[in-house]
Amino acid sequence: MAIHVTVPMSAINTEIELPITIGVGEVVSTVGTLTLEVRGGKVEDVRPALADALREAAAAVERAATEEDEEVDGAAP
Repeated sequence: MAIHVTVPMSAINTEIELPITIGVGEVVSTVGTLTLEVRGGKVEDVRPALADALREAAAAVERAATEEDEEVDGAAP
């Protein structure tokens, strides 16, 4: 016995979290998440969430850069 249920798109409301990863060479790091809100079956304006996520990623990269005190041979000053 099969049951078929139809749900209108306007009934779909949820959040989707996507990880933000940055890779340099073989090193890959998750630096934050991007949360997309779905309301009425459509993704809300992603620009503010994307801007926040990119700021979060940039801050994580800056923190990592200041935590490293090692000097690399041949690196530019």
